[in-house]
This record gives sequence, C-alpha cells and structure tokens, in this order.
Amino acid sequence: MNDEVVLFELDGGVATMTLNRPERRNAWTIEMHQRYYALMEQCDHDPEVRAIIVTGAGSSFCPGADSDSLQVYSQTGEFNPIQATITQPDWYPMEVRKPTIAAINGACAGIGLAMTLMCDVRIAAAGARMTTAFARRGLPALHGVAWLLPRLVGASRASELLLSGRTFLTDEAAAIGLVHRLVPADEVLATAKAYAADLVANCSPTSWLNMKRQLLLAERQTFPEAIEEAAGRELPALSTRDFHEGVMSFVERRPAHFEALGVGSLAWQEPSLAGLDEPVDEDEGATDRTVTVRSVNRPDAADRTRMVPAVPA
Repeated sequence: MNDEVVLFELDGGVATMTLNRPERRNAWTIEMHQRYYALMEQCDHDPEVRAIIVTGAGSSFCPGADSDSLQVYSQTGEFNPIQATITQPDWYPMEVRKPTIAAINGACAGIGLAMTLMCDVRIAAAGARMTTAFARRGLPALHGVAWLLPRLVGASRASELLLSGRTFLTDEAAAIGLVHRLVPADEVLATAKAYAADLVANCSPTSWLNMKRQLLLAERQTFPEAIEEAAGRELPALSTRDFHEGVMSFVERRPAHFEALGVGSLAWQEPSLAGLDEPVDEDEGATDRTVTVRSVNRPDAADRTRMVPAVPA
C-alpha cells in the first residue's frame, strides 16, 4: 500500500486525512482508494480518534478519477486488480461511527464529490468548482451519488445536477444546502479543525454512534418507527457514563469530559451520593429550574434535586 497518497495526522483527538497527489490535483486512483478506506477503518477503531477531517493537498480537493486510469479502463474494460484487495464496501465512510468533516479546499468532482457527500459536515472554500461529472464521461451516477444527492438537496435539484453534469460553485452548493459553511480558501482547514475540536471538547462519542445509526435507519422508517427507535436507544443510554457526565457537567456548570467510544457507553457506577445537595451559585437575573438526578444503579435511592441556572437562549 502506498501511504504517501493519503497523509495522516492525529492531534487532540482530531484525525486529518489529506489526499496527497498535488501534481495531479489529487485525482483519485485505486491506490488512493485503498489507503483512504484503510485509514477510515483505522480511525473508526482507534479510541484516540474522536473526529475525522478529509482535505486535499495544494489548491484542489479532488477533481475525480485520474484521467490516465480512466483511459486504461476505456481501453481494456477492466478494473485495476488492486480493487479486489479492498475489503471495505464502497459506502464504508458512512458506517464510520465518528463525525467526518470534508474540508473542501478547492475543485471537487466525480468520486471526489461523492467522498464529501458521505461525510457528515462539509466546509468549503468560497468560489471553488464542483460537478457530478458522470453524465459527461458516459457513466452512470457512481458511488451512491444518486442516493446521496436527493437526501441532501432534494430530488429536483439532484436530478438537474446529475443529468447536466454541469459545473457549479460552492456558493450555489451552500445556497441549496449541499455545503454547510463557506470560508476563504486559506481558512478552510483551520475552520474545519476548530469545528472538530469543539465537537471533541463538548460532545459524546456514544451520542454520535447512536445518532449516525439513527440517521441511516430513518431513511427507511416511518415517523412512529423512528420514535420507537429513539425510545429503544434511550433506556440503555440512561445508565451510561456519558449520560451521567452530560447531566452532571450541566448541573455543575463545567465542561463535560466524555470518554472514548466504547467506554462512555459502559454503565456508570455511583461512587457516592454525598455532595449532590450542595447549593449552586446563581447567576443574577437568571430563572432557575430544578433538575432531578436519579441513581440508575441504585433504584431504591431517593431522587436528589438541585437548582440549575437557566441556559441563555
């Protein structure tokens, strides 16, 4: 495997994966696919990784499949044999249990666009070019784009973007909801890292796991089924370390310290009930409310209450 085609960096729980073929504007190859998917799986299983950023080296994100590879396919009608060694399914990035953020620093097309659509959040350089491209290469809509696009921008806009294969700017992508945030090109990665750092500092990996699964399941559920799905996940969540930490950090007005995926979902063991009734300082002019804290591991224990300052709207 060629490790240089996708670079990897881990800092403060945030993994950054950089498509690294700047001499070809990061055009996609089977070697890049192999490395990218292997890194996605590595990040999914590494407890040190909380969030994942994908970006491109230089001034381009990924303009699609490498034209040299496309020429070989058109002449032989066969795929690169390396493809048979890739164990992850094409949709694997959507199965990753942690937030994925596309930092779209430049042109983005074809499979490059598809990889961003599989991410949870898209932050893009203003004025960068995007296209589905497939209709202009004699190809069907590959890599699940015909499934992804309608769910992100609606069937009408998706059909137009696919059937025309036209080039559009990230400004239009933001206007139709395809991109979440536009920033100057030289601020894309820094903005993505700041966003990821906020997720790592304040959000529960156990919640992410549940939410990402719920979002996928909801596509084929009725609304009542989605309600039942949430209810079925709620009861186990109430006994977890992450739930206890989320409640107590709010009650005590301090930053939360959530544990790694697989640890925060373990049952919380109550060390002591002492101190739960200590008063909390009140903010002047705030309207307090009462929070009831029940010991999930001691159902016979009395409920404890304390006043919590209202959170500003």
